Amino acid sequence: MSGQARPVRLLLVHGSRLNAASWMPLEEVLLGRLVCSHIDLPGHGTSAGEPFTMAGALEVVGEAVEALEPDLHRVVLVGHSLGGYVAMQWAAAHHDVLSGLVLMGATAQPSSRLAGIYRAFGSALRAGLGDERRAGRIEESDAASLRRIIGTRAAQAVIERGTGLAAIPDAWDAVIDGVDLSVLGNVDVPILAINGEFDQFRVGEGRARRLRQDLEIVHVAGATHFAPVTHPAPVARALVDFVATLP
Repeated sequence: MSGQARPVRLLLVHGSRLNAASWMPLEEVLLGRLVCSHIDLPGHGTSAGEPFTMAGALEVVGEAVEALEPDLHRVVLVGHSLGGYVAMQWAAAHHDVLSGLVLMGATAQPSSRLAGIYRAFGSALRAGLGDERRAGRIEESDAASLRRIIGTRAAQAVIERGTGLAAIPDAWDAVIDGVDLSVLGNVDVPILAINGEFDQFRVGEGRARRLRQDLEIVHVAGATHFAPVTHPAPVARALVDFVATLP
């Protein structure tokens, strides 16, 4: 392989409430352009029976990166929402095996003034799912909400694989308590942020830029927090352009 660039492999880490199936629209657009792998975080998809912990999530990412053989490939870690915060934590400690980091909907400071709202929602959700009389209605409402937000096809794939609804309280608490945007300063590889035009998590872009003056930010027109699912074409374009700039 002397004189040739190592091929690129993307490792996709999904967001809260979702699972690896949520990447299906983006992977279809990237087919033939970039090779993708994906994982299910603890408490989500095929790992729905496991409790979510940040340590467990970081371990899953580490095993997946190792399986991609970073000595032979340039590995780019791509995380959406919850997956973005997990990815930045992992990248800050293991940047020597990565070639790039992409954060989607993950530039807000977790311990911001919005944290109380997310904690309250998580607490109410935990109580609701623990009540047999209410759990079924909550799950049905969540499924209907997913279909409305990300589309019937993608939502059905996520639902069939196993949503991470029950993992939300622990996952959100883990991010709020354990992640700070300042870790971006410890990531010694190029970073790209992709945010939907109407994503509430854009609120931290200013601080993220101050922490990383080389941070490239792409806004996806018309998209919300679920840009990689609902607007895969412009997200794919941003990924391909980013990869093309990597050393």
